[in-house]
Amino acid sequence: MELKGKQVIVAGHVTEVYGPVQALRNYLVKRTGDLIYITHPFSYSKLEGSAAEFYENGKVERTVKGHKRGSNQPIQWVKDMIFNLTLVFGLKTKTNIFVAIDNLNAMTAIILKWLGKVDKVAYYIIDHTPRRFKNPVFNWFYESIDGFACKNSDYIWSLSKRIADAKNAKFKLKAANNLVVPVGVELDKVDKFTVEEKTEKKTMILMSMLDETKGVQLLIDSMQDIIKEVPDAELLIIGTGPYEPDLKEQAKNLKLEKSVKFLGLMDHDSLFKFIPHHRIGMAPYINDANNYSWYADPTKPKEYLGCGLPLVITDVPWIAEEVAKRPMGIVCKYERASLVAACVKMLKDDDFYRLCLENSLEFAAGLSWTGIYDRVFDEMK
Repeated sequence: MELKGKQVIVAGHVTEVYGPVQALRNYLVKRTGDLIYITHPFSYSKLEGSAAEFYENGKVERTVKGHKRGSNQPIQWVKDMIFNLTLVFGLKTKTNIFVAIDNLNAMTAIILKWLGKVDKVAYYIIDHTPRRFKNPVFNWFYESIDGFACKNSDYIWSLSKRIADAKNAKFKLKAANNLVVPVGVELDKVDKFTVEEKTEKKTMILMSMLDETKGVQLLIDSMQDIIKEVPDAELLIIGTGPYEPDLKEQAKNLKLEKSVKFLGLMDHDSLFKFIPHHRIGMAPYINDANNYSWYADPTKPKEYLGCGLPLVITDVPWIAEEVAKRPMGIVCKYERASLVAACVKMLKDDDFYRLCLENSLEFAAGLSWTGIYDRVFDEMK
């Protein structure tokens, strides 16, 4: 699909953490002259509220602010949908393609298509779990909207083959319209580093939205054993989230303040200048059947690899298979002894580390966001 001269809308729910929503915006501002970028904050984020940025020739010409972030999810969902509908319905021109990240945005995009305001809808699925909500009413509502979006969108963009297979098994999607759009990396942002400086470091980087599913609590526990083997080992935690106060309290109670440091949020450009100068990336996902990371293609492991950080990762997301095969680090179990052994080896065995680093950089060379989005838009007729 040729994008030049087309009007494109991207709408997604976001947190402070960079991911596919922001990557798609960065790609499209260089490819299409007319982009409208709509964001709605998740209730657990600290972002102010919904907004729409209007881009022309790669620059923001104006911003329309909507409702404030709220803690009542059902009310927030309704407000998000109304914002999308009223904003797009008020446009003087017809939108050529609406890329909707998550099912609520997809439903509004489909309604706008039926009303004649949108030509094509792409439903971009960046997370999936067999059961989204414990509340059965919420879960039924979510699943119903997901089914509606899958059946009525012109294209399904699935973040991983696992998601694509799950949606196809449930809804019997057309193969030509069910596209896998994996996570990429903005490699041109990565700061230059040397192998020598990295082998001298004993630093482990964990960057994430801090919630219980990311497994940070086990990693902090494990630091007690890691520093016995590697006394100068440090865990640098980048990010924020609802679980952050509990994790800080945990580190304090274990007297790990000197070894575990919370660096807070970093903007994406600063992140890609900072982390390449450290040793390994940590991805200790909890092995749970409802963990989003099992179905998804998590952003952070690929960003670690792209920045030259071999991984210590649990055997949850699909990329763990690639890490073990090449190798690009160590795949471990979500248990203390296994995690400690993996970290100690990656911090002490410089020869193995150099092999993993070489393999990581070779693998990451094919992870360009530009190449991924070029390919998917070419596949759309």
